[in-house]
Amino acid sequence: MSGPTDRGSGTLPVNERIRDLLNRRTAAADRHRTALGRLLGLDSTEAAAILYVGRSGQLTPGELGRLLGLTSGGVTALVQRLERAGHVRRHAHPRDGRSTLLSLEPETVERASECYAPLVAELDAMIGRLTEAEQAVVLRFLERAAEAGERHAEELATQADEAHARPIAPPAPGMWA
Repeated sequence: MSGPTDRGSGTLPVNERIRDLLNRRTAAADRHRTALGRLLGLDSTEAAAILYVGRSGQLTPGELGRLLGLTSGGVTALVQRLERAGHVRRHAHPRDGRSTLLSLEPETVERASECYAPLVAELDAMIGRLTEAEQAVVLRFLERAAEAGERHAEELATQADEAHARPIAPPAPGMWA
């Protein structure tokens, strides 16, 4: 099935076809997250937070803020909204008494799982039709693609943080004694 970004993929070199397919998958994942957010009454950032916490099982607010590119104040407000809406809960960190962990409420896990169930079932069926050798190749490629994507996302986020960092300026003369 061709998508809206199908660019005559049969004529593209294989590396471009693969990147195009990965981009289509990323765009579809973004649309899934947006639709999940709408179904759960969440904005895009809140839906992304739900998916990050769900994938990890639990995160500290600081970890969640780093993943989302939020300030400490921004992640505090986000967590409060998600708590009030009944999507996340905070509990004591077992090794760091100064920190808390966030986890999803069971109802949110259930509702999100229901939203993704048809896709998961279709992907599992496709994987099941691959030979073990084909599964190994696909797994190895996707692991490396995910690692590269995560590494480059982290590098880009660091560049963005540095570009928006407040410059350090000396104190104004005459304003201190």
